Amino acid sequence: MRVATWNLLHGLDVRTGRIDLEAVSAGIKALDADVVALQEVDREQSRTGGVDEVDWLVQRLGYHGVFAPALLGNPQRRWVPGPGAGPDPGGPAYGVGLLSRVPLQDVERRVLPGGGAGERRPEDVGRVVPSMDHEPRVLLQGRVPSGAGPDLVVATAHLSFLPWIGARQVRVAAAMARGLAGAGPAVLMGDLNLPLRMLRVAMLGTRWQIHGVGSTYPSWRPTMQLDHVLGHGVRLTDVEAGARGPSDHLPVGATVEI
Repeated sequence: MRVATWNLLHGLDVRTGRIDLEAVSAGIKALDADVVALQEVDREQSRTGGVDEVDWLVQRLGYHGVFAPALLGNPQRRWVPGPGAGPDPGGPAYGVGLLSRVPLQDVERRVLPGGGAGERRPEDVGRVVPSMDHEPRVLLQGRVPSGAGPDLVVATAHLSFLPWIGARQVRVAAAMARGLAGAGPAVLMGDLNLPLRMLRVAMLGTRWQIHGVGSTYPSWRPTMQLDHVLGHGVRLTDVEAGARGPSDHLPVGATVEI
């Protein structure tokens, strides 16, 4: 099974400064993955024309898809945390998604520690300060039939850019994925916002496989790997960064052997 992860930057093409979901669609198609994890995804946001981006990609590419709102409201102005495991009320939201060639089973949305209701002030735009990251974070996971024994749990998250928060979140996310997988195999993918060395330190004492693929951010001149595919109870091969597309992140793909 081939899996991939990509931070979409809500469909903004950094090469042109315009929203371009056709370019996003072409990039996902080129990955030729059975499961694609997506981060920084919009639903019904004015900046992206009110489009439900996961649904748009499902219709365009023929995948099955699910979306998990990390926050409800506008990520550039005011928001409240997403519903987690509760009913999704719909409406404007921002979060993560999963695309799969086959329907996902036992889909779960789980809230990660940190974040809450918040407001992004105009003076905070472009600044990285601890008080700025009130953004809620969520894990989206489900089971995919592997065709080779146990189902594969696939999970995705977009973690805090503050490493002391992200390190806690990745351990919680990994534990949640293992909880759904039980004794079975699992893959955790996403923009984890932790460089490779920090991620390895954060995951010390666990049995998750972590692979270096070179730098993935920023896409036009990458200097660090923030995007990762982690495996538990599987063998990951051909783990590599993909070609540059519209986003400010490079995608990462891997072959999962169960």
